[in-house]
Amino acid sequence: MSDHLSRITGELRELVGTVRHDLDQVLRKAAGPHELLLAAAEDPQLASRLEKALQDAELKAVESALPTPGTAESLAACQSSGKLAAIVSNNYGEAVVRYLARTGLADRVAHVEGRDPPDPTLMKPSPHLIENATRALGLPTPACIFIGDQISDMEAGRSAGASTVGYANKPGKADALSTAGADVIIESMTEVAAALR
Repeated sequence: MSDHLSRITGELRELVGTVRHDLDQVLRKAAGPHELLLAAAEDPQLASRLEKALQDAELKAVESALPTPGTAESLAACQSSGKLAAIVSNNYGEAVVRYLARTGLADRVAHVEGRDPPDPTLMKPSPHLIENATRALGLPTPACIFIGDQISDMEAGRSAGASTVGYANKPGKADALSTAGADVIIESMTEVAAALR
């Protein structure tokens, strides 16, 4: 986990500790901020407070987030080949929109589908976000390709009925993503751009 994610997770854990001691064991097992939010889902008031804190942290992170190499080229290739691109994320949708605007990529993305603040159980691996995105694009989910770098991405894509591409951006991820059901594994986003040209 990056230093930034570790810090956010720590801040959210501190907030939880001031509210609900009975969830401490469950929340302690949460590996990151999204897992922490999901673990708190049984307490709507706590989940709401965590959601707000996480939104604030994600909006702040937009200011320093670096683009994934090859993403701009892949989105440009999508656009020039007449394909629609959507971003489906467990992150706060507004943070994704601001990131795309800051990096000059907003005009290459037809739709952004971020997590549903009132219900963290609808985050990936639930197919909910992917299904919402494909509806917004006016496309049947089986006609779509879903690219992700997490096991939960592969699970969500397969549950939704999309073809899945596992982005193995770190050593050891290829096997995990393949086991989770990725139809194809890539190690660089430039592979997507090359495939679309």
